[in-house]
Amino acid sequence: MNWDCIVIGAGSAGCVLANRLSADPSVKVLVLEAGGSDKKFNIMMPSLAFKAMADKRTNWKFMAEPDPTRNNRRDMVPRGKVLGGSSSINAMFYVRGNRGDYDHWAQLGNRGWSYDDVLPYFKKVEGNRDGVTDIYGKNGPIVVSAVRKPPKLAHVFIEAMKELGYPHNPAYNAEPTEGVAVSHVTQHMGIRFSAARGYLDPVKSRPNLMIITGAVVRKVMFEGRRASGVEFQVDSRQRIEHCRGEVIVAASAINSPKLLMLSGIGPAEQLRAHGIPVLQDSPGVGRNLQEHASTQVKAYVNVKTPNQEFNLLGILKYGAQFLFDRSGYATYTYTGMGLIRTRPELEYPDIQYHFGAFSANYTDEGIEMQKEAAINLQPNVNNSRSRGYLELRSADPNEQPKIQLNLLSDPYDIETLMAGGRIARAALQSKAFAPYVTGEMKPGKDVQTDDEWIAYMRENASGSYHPCGTCKMGIDPAAVVSPDLKVIGVEGLRIVDSSIIPQIPSCNLNAISMAIGEKGADLILQDRAARAAA
Repeated sequence: MNWDCIVIGAGSAGCVLANRLSADPSVKVLVLEAGGSDKKFNIMMPSLAFKAMADKRTNWKFMAEPDPTRNNRRDMVPRGKVLGGSSSINAMFYVRGNRGDYDHWAQLGNRGWSYDDVLPYFKKVEGNRDGVTDIYGKNGPIVVSAVRKPPKLAHVFIEAMKELGYPHNPAYNAEPTEGVAVSHVTQHMGIRFSAARGYLDPVKSRPNLMIITGAVVRKVMFEGRRASGVEFQVDSRQRIEHCRGEVIVAASAINSPKLLMLSGIGPAEQLRAHGIPVLQDSPGVGRNLQEHASTQVKAYVNVKTPNQEFNLLGILKYGAQFLFDRSGYATYTYTGMGLIRTRPELEYPDIQYHFGAFSANYTDEGIEMQKEAAINLQPNVNNSRSRGYLELRSADPNEQPKIQLNLLSDPYDIETLMAGGRIARAALQSKAFAPYVTGEMKPGKDVQTDDEWIAYMRENASGSYHPCGTCKMGIDPAAVVSPDLKVIGVEGLRIVDSSIIPQIPSCNLNAISMAIGEKGADLILQDRAARAAA
């Protein structure tokens, strides 16, 4: 069949595209997803997100290179390999970011991407079915709600931050975003509400929409300089599907640049080194890799924490509570959210906090629960300035790319994260936490001076599982896509996912990825309408 649109990847943005592009019954849409079904217990039950993330059947489990800015430590870089993509395995936080984030995108030359331009697309995503706040859109496919019946320590976190002068702000996804609150999540009645559940499930029986799972795309095919189809592998067989309209890459900040390079679009010298014919010398492909550098500040507490009950007995106990009223530890991971300014003269928050009434470690295999009764207040740098990169290892589509995060390469990130760590320590030492906290677990009393904090971060800081920026949108020589998300230098090819982000915003990336999907779908449909009218 000759498709009107081929969408590569059924993640946060890809599910949006599948829904919006196939709404017109005359538009034939093919969606290719490397993973399988999202109807798995580990995905639907929010507290099992860490298990879904540890499962190679639902997570690509990319491994980064040793990071010279962090004592050569390595990170696992999770990306969803399942319908819904990372929205099916993430911690479900719904955070939009602030006006300054997107106005900055527009100032970089990306017309149509200011805060006022992007806000309607956030609202188009949102379905405020649970009435959490009136700032959200009412009729969107994704239910956004506050964590149901959060643990007492989440409320203590809010009181502790108020002690330090940071306001309680349950509407932190509208301006002003500064403040702390119980986390807002993509859930309904305590169950994960992924992009697949919201966008794909209601439309997957449309006769003009075909979804193929287990499809690993090898390359985009071209006739001259126009994308004409896709070569992929499914059930150990090679297949080709042709496209008369647009091929849309929505494969993640890791797989989208990889696929471009396999298709001959990328830094010419690198492509030639792997024997890949150069279609378009695009030096920005795989560059501009960004993450939110984070570190852990933990305290021992005198109450039992759920990490100690991450066993069969705990599953039975909290499973029963879940069945009774869809609440409790089975329905959440981190339960407190904070967006704060480390210095009063700043216009927007420069640190985001995730508060967890539990204790876990980031390892090169993912997140690992600890045995001790402890809590974690984790700061991350909002608009991080460190830049990494991604490169091919070979021309083999089945080989993972080389990922270099360089997470603490910019002094700004080190200084900002250190300030966030000190504020987190002060919160855990507040009067509000005094009845519960019995001592500091990390970084510990030996970490006081700047040099000691920096040494601690180089040994303990990690990413926040928010990679982006590797196919940057812009008008400068390093841009890979233009502001209408078309790949520069070729025709019939767009990228619509978090890889197009020019500067990482002050938020978890699931909300903006779906908003990018909504705006990308609008751009594609507007072009189709213009061609039809011509």
